[in-house]
Amino acid sequence: MRNSSLSLLQCLQASVAATALIVPVTAHAAEPGATIVEFFNSTSSKYFISANPADWALLDQYASIGWKRTGVTFSAFTQGQDASAKPVYRFYAPAVGSHFFTISESDRALLANTPGFVAEGVAWYAYDQLQTLVATINPCASGTTALYRTFNNGSNGPANHRYFQDYGFYQSYAAKGYALEGVAMCLPLSTAEKRADASRLLYQASFGAKPSDIDAVLNRGASGWIDDQLNAAASQYTPRDWWPLNRPDTCVNNTTPPLTDASYCQRDNYSLFQPQREFFKQAINNNDQLRQRMAWAWSQFFVISGTDVGMPYGMIDYQQMLRDEAFSNFRTLLQKVTLHAAMGRYLDMVNNLKPQNGVEPNENYARELMQLFSLGLYQLNNDGSVKTGSNGMPLDTYTQEDVENLAHVFTGWTYPTVPGQSPANINRVANVKGYMEERGGQHDYTTQPFLSGSIPGSMTQGQRLSASLDIIFNHPNVPPFVAKFLIQHFVTGQPGAAYIDRVARVFQNNGSGVRGDMKAVIRAVLTDPEARGAAKWAPAYGHQSEPVLAITRLARAMNAQTDGVYFRTTTGNSGQTVFISPSVFNYYPPDYALSKSGAVAPEFAIYNTTSALNRVNTAYATVFGTINPDPTVFGATGTQFDLSPYTAVAGDSNALLDRVNDVLFAGRLSSSARAIIKAAVDAVAAVDTTTRARTALYLASAAPESQVLR
Repeated sequence: MRNSSLSLLQCLQASVAATALIVPVTAHAAEPGATIVEFFNSTSSKYFISANPADWALLDQYASIGWKRTGVTFSAFTQGQDASAKPVYRFYAPAVGSHFFTISESDRALLANTPGFVAEGVAWYAYDQLQTLVATINPCASGTTALYRTFNNGSNGPANHRYFQDYGFYQSYAAKGYALEGVAMCLPLSTAEKRADASRLLYQASFGAKPSDIDAVLNRGASGWIDDQLNAAASQYTPRDWWPLNRPDTCVNNTTPPLTDASYCQRDNYSLFQPQREFFKQAINNNDQLRQRMAWAWSQFFVISGTDVGMPYGMIDYQQMLRDEAFSNFRTLLQKVTLHAAMGRYLDMVNNLKPQNGVEPNENYARELMQLFSLGLYQLNNDGSVKTGSNGMPLDTYTQEDVENLAHVFTGWTYPTVPGQSPANINRVANVKGYMEERGGQHDYTTQPFLSGSIPGSMTQGQRLSASLDIIFNHPNVPPFVAKFLIQHFVTGQPGAAYIDRVARVFQNNGSGVRGDMKAVIRAVLTDPEARGAAKWAPAYGHQSEPVLAITRLARAMNAQTDGVYFRTTTGNSGQTVFISPSVFNYYPPDYALSKSGAVAPEFAIYNTTSALNRVNTAYATVFGTINPDPTVFGATGTQFDLSPYTAVAGDSNALLDRVNDVLFAGRLSSSARAIIKAAVDAVAAVDTTTRARTALYLASAAPESQVLR
C-alpha cells in the first residue's frame, strides 16, 4: 500500500513540471446521493470521514470525548447510482487507530490479506482517475473532483490519514509532516458544488454575480466562460478633450436650465467625477467583466492617482489604455505605461532632462518601475520566495546605480503636442493624454550599464528606452512578481508557492514559446486547482472584497442598471476612492498580514471600525433606498434594481436564502448566519416579498462570509 501511494506521489510531483491543468474529459454523472462528513477528535488528534449517517449520529454523541464535525463535506455515490462508479473500500488499522479508503482493487486484495487491517466493507462509490491523465495535478474528468490523500506515519503526531478536495490545503500538509500520497479517487460534484464553484469564479473574475450569470458559467464551463470574456469587446470611457491645468474663468458650473452636457464645465473637466461615474456604470452594467476586472487590477499595479493627475481627460485616457491592453503582452503594457503622459506627470519622467549645471536626472520613475511595476526589491525564486545570500539576508534585485543609470536613459521625453497647437521643443503645454514625445536635445546618449546588460549610446532615444524595457521584461523576477500580484487580486491573498510557480511558468511560456502573454497568464490564474474546486477549506485561503468590489457585487446581485452617479461616492469612507490612490504604493500593501493569524490579507490594511461601519451603512442605503437621477448630470438615469429573482421565492424564507446563498456567498452561507438572516426575514409578513428580499440581501451583504471570498 505505501509503495503504491509513493508511486502515485511521484506521478503527482512530475505533473507540476508538466502543468497540465485543464482536463478535457467530461463525466456525465447522476446527482450524487451520498455525503461524506469529516470529523476530528481533539483528544487523539485524528481525522475520520464517513458517508454513513449512523456513524455521524454516534460521533455527534461523543462530543464529550473530543469528536466534532470539521464542516468539511464531500459528495459521493450510493450503490447503483452510476454504473461507471466503483466501490470505495474502507479498512481500519486498530494498532494505529486510523481508517484507510481506497478505490483500488489491488489495494483491497493486499489489505484484505495483511495482518493488522480490518475490512469494513464498501464506504461509498466514486470514479477512478483517468489513466491517460495520471501525470496531471488533477487526473479526474470534468464534472468530478480529485480526492487527495495524506498520511502522518506517527513521527509528527498520531498516525492518521486525512483526505482533501482542496488542492492547496492538501499541499499545506507537507509542512505538518504528512506524506502527500496523491489522488485516491475522483468524487462526483453535486449540483450545489458545481454552482458554488461557478459563483466563486464570478467572485474572482467579475464585479459580481448576477443571478443569471451562474447558469451562464455552468452552461459554458469555466474555460468556455473565460474564452467568452477574453474575446469580449472592451467597454469605452467617453473621451474628453484637453483642458489647460489652470481653469479658464469661463469654465464654471451653470445651473440654469435647460441642462446640457457642458453645463457643469468645472466639475466635469476639473475633477474625476465623470471618470469615476463611468467606472461604476460600466463595471455594474456591462458584460466585459473580466477585462474590466483586469484593468482595475492593473490600475493598482501601474498606479497613477488623481492626487497628481486630476485632469479627467488624462485619467480617462490612461485607464482606457489599461483596459484596451489588459490581455495583451506584458512587454506592451510596460512600454505604454512608461510613455503615457499621465504616468510621465505622476512619476516625473516628463521633462526629465539630461545632466546639466550639476543637476542629475529625476530618478522617480526609474525606481518605481523596478520596485513596483516589474521586479520588486529582492531577487525571487520562480515560486515567489525570496533568494538569500550566504549571510541569510535577501539579495537585492537592483542597485542605486541601476536606478541612476536608468534615469539617464529615461531623459528627453516631454508632453504630447496639444491637438491644434504647433509642436514646441521647450516649455511644452502640459498634456496628460496620449504618449510622450521625444525631445532629443535633452536626452543623455551616454552608454549606461543596467542590470544584466548595457544601453549603448549609439542607439536612438526610442531604441534606448525599448532596450531598457527589454532587459526588465526578461528579468527572472518578472514572472513570479506579476503572478503573485494577479493571484492576490483575483483569488487569494496568501497563494501557495507551487501556485505562483505554475502561473509564473505560463508567463515564461504560454505553450507556444511566447513570454508575457497575459491572456494565458490570467487563464492560468483562474483555472489553477487552487482557484477552482468544490470547496476551499484552508484557513488562510481567499481574500476580502475591497470596498469597490463589495458594492459592485451587491449591485450586480440586485440586477442593477445604473448611471454610476450614486456609486462613485460609496467607497471613499471605506478607504478606496476610485482613481485616487493615496500614493504610488496603492490603497493597501500586498504583504499586509492579520495580526493574530499572520495570514497575508492585503485588503484588510484599510479595514477598520470606520470602514466596516461604512460598508454596512452603504449596503443598507443601497438596498432600501431610492436612487433617483441626479439633476446636475446630463442624461442621468439614476439606478434601478430588478429583485424579481428574489421576490419570486421570497414567500418561502428557505428558498429565498438558498438563492441569496447562491449569488452572494458562493454556497458558503453557514448555518449560524443563515439562522440569523432567516429570523429577520420571517419577521416580515410573507406577502411583503419585496421587503423580505431586501432584508435578506442587506443582511447577506453585511455578513463576514460574503465579504471574504473563499
